[in-house]
Amino acid sequence: MRRTIIGLAVPLLMASALLVGAAPAAAGGGGCFRPDTQGTGTSVTLTAVCFSPTILYVQPGATVTWKNDDGMRHLVAGTLSAWGSPTTLEGGQSMSQKFPTAGIFPYSCPLHYGMNAVVIVGDGKASVPLAVVQPAATATSATASPPTGADPWPLLALLAAVAAAALGYGLGRRPAVTRP
Repeated sequence: MRRTIIGLAVPLLMASALLVGAAPAAAGGGGCFRPDTQGTGTSVTLTAVCFSPTILYVQPGATVTWKNDDGMRHLVAGTLSAWGSPTTLEGGQSMSQKFPTAGIFPYSCPLHYGMNAVVIVGDGKASVPLAVVQPAATATSATASPPTGADPWPLLALLAAVAAAALGYGLGRRPAVTRP
């Protein structure tokens, strides 16, 4: 009876630990994970662990301002440090960046996984291919390769569940030790 309880309890406890451990990441730092929002103008608001809008269209020469209306610290950093310098924004603080040339300028908050956005300067048509990281000082064009591979977390969760089940089964099958 005891082996059966251990055999069932260990996988359930491991799965519960995985789920409980995942909740804070999704709630506190997982990014917005909602459909992209598009906008024009020169301001981006950081709220609910998300840049709003996530796609901002501006004209060449525009100065974009990011304002942190969230209750936590964020970092605004051009992808691969291709533009600007990473800037930490506490709640209520703001920063600005001028975009003198046409291009596509992705950025993120490295503190919160999935918190990504882009500034598209100009019309975003064929003269500037999509998914190109361009420094603000130059306007050379290049093509980026599509991402390879999928998100590894579902596979890792499945492997953890299998390992937990194997551990529970192994502990449940262990012979009982009799003590004199």
